[in-house]
Amino acid sequence: MADTIIEVSQLTKHFKGKTAVHKADFKIAKGEIFGLVGQNGAGKSTLLKMIGGLIYPTSGEIKLFDRAMNNNHPYFERIGLLIENAGLFPYYNAYENLDLISILYGLTNRERHIKRVLQLVGLDASNKTKVRNYSMGMKQRLGIAASLIGSPDILILDEPINGLDPQGISEIRKLILDLNKTGITIIISSHILEELSKVATQYAILHQGEIIENHSREQLLLQCEDRIEIEVEKVSSAVSILEEQLNINHYKVISDRIVYVYNSHIENQHIIKSLVENGVSVHSVTKHKQSLEQYFLARIGSEGGSRD
Repeated sequence: MADTIIEVSQLTKHFKGKTAVHKADFKIAKGEIFGLVGQNGAGKSTLLKMIGGLIYPTSGEIKLFDRAMNNNHPYFERIGLLIENAGLFPYYNAYENLDLISILYGLTNRERHIKRVLQLVGLDASNKTKVRNYSMGMKQRLGIAASLIGSPDILILDEPINGLDPQGISEIRKLILDLNKTGITIIISSHILEELSKVATQYAILHQGEIIENHSREQLLLQCEDRIEIEVEKVSSAVSILEEQLNINHYKVISDRIVYVYNSHIENQHIIKSLVENGVSVHSVTKHKQSLEQYFLARIGSEGGSRD
């Protein structure tokens, strides 16, 4: 992958005999919004903490900027993190919270930098309201601002829309897209695939600590697109009939027996009639419609078992 900024290979984490993450593999390109989707307890936070350098993996390797990471490596400083909660001081206002973090970073000209970051996330540096009186959405914005103080190349957000109302979700979604436009590579986790699909460009499905699927946005949407699934004796013969007699050009050959047709205006009986009349043995023709959430639940199983 060109311009790979993060590469995870066989990454594993054990806690007291329990496996939280098992042999995770994926790559993230510079400038992507990478969506990590999985149920609560699937291992998302553990995986993100390893990438961010907060905990050490039991085995496997993390490469940042094409360099293998070891404990306390300085490249971890190029990552901004918002995992589980922002750790804000409730009796300080937004500016005061960020000022403390800026001091820890040893930043010069703190005032200008803090005002710029607060403006970036849509907060007012002159607002003296204490954080304890903030809405959940404002706290999330300030948490993201805190993760941006070090001017990171990579931003990791763990369930940033959790607990927000629809307006708050919309605001955080817009903020993520705006930050990505500035060149920041973003990793965002959620248990709601439908919401991730509105921002992410690449996806990994994590189930019981294992990456079970990896898709681009286009691949994921194609999986859920309305289609007719046709099983025949010989797919090569069927395809020529679909093209020449039914004028179907939006299809995908899955195997030597199965083809997916995405021309939803074609009725099943017309397809069956044309195939049979031309000597093609048809085993089944089924219309398929699936939402993103249905697709996710089908991949992990509706029981929803997960690792700690």
